Amino acid sequence: MGFILRFVTLSVLLLTSAFGHISEAQIVNIDKRRTRNPDRGLQGELNLGFNFIHTTSDQKQLNSRVKLQYNDDLNTYLFSSNISFNEVGSERNLNNGGVMLKYNYWVPQKIIIAEGFVQYQYNRVKSLKHRYILGGGPRFNIADGEKFSLFLVGYTIYLNELYEQSDFERRKSLVKFSSMGSFDWQMGEAAKLSHSTYYEPDYSDPADFRVWSETRFDVRISQKFNFGLFVKLEYDNMAPAEVDKLFYTVSNSFQWRF
Repeated sequence: MGFILRFVTLSVLLLTSAFGHISEAQIVNIDKRRTRNPDRGLQGELNLGFNFIHTTSDQKQLNSRVKLQYNDDLNTYLFSSNISFNEVGSERNLNNGGVMLKYNYWVPQKIIIAEGFVQYQYNRVKSLKHRYILGGGPRFNIADGEKFSLFLVGYTIYLNELYEQSDFERRKSLVKFSSMGSFDWQMGEAAKLSHSTYYEPDYSDPADFRVWSETRFDVRISQKFNFGLFVKLEYDNMAPAEVDKLFYTVSNSFQWRF
């Protein structure tokens, strides 16, 4: 129990600091960064980057991402948070963000992984005051080799969100299905390509759906440092009228692993 106590304590400390300055996050981000690792114990990643984002207006963003992961024989405990500082037109310091806690159980001798998570996020540019997400489901490891891995995920999630527009008609609380396909390709000793795509429809309203797609290309600089190019597309078919349905992000970042 000692390692769990240390993990939770460190997560709470980071969570407390993150809520003061937190930035944009999506469910996709955490899965793309989490990989099966036989090394036990506590591991982590710190990403620092500069983003150019097209939304309702162009914006520049200084962004950092923190991930902590503890691996046991069949269990993985994961904490992730983002912090960003934005400049939108002449307005600065529009902070967007989110944090997530996730637990994975690796079913012995099976391709199935049981996952559960809780997440909080907000985004002032998208007029999102808050979004709380509670979800879980199976992950299927279709391929899990040293050079290539492929998996599929099917989540059921409870979503509670509130937008700034008082006349926006999307339901505040609802249950949705979220499916995802993702692959990692180790192109060489120093280069890696990763991609994830999510599709998230409303059970009761097929016209209410979101699609997220993320692609990342990493180049290893040293044993602990990487440089990455990151592209993300986000489409919300039921976005508020004042907000674009399609968002895209282009980011360059340096990553330190420990």
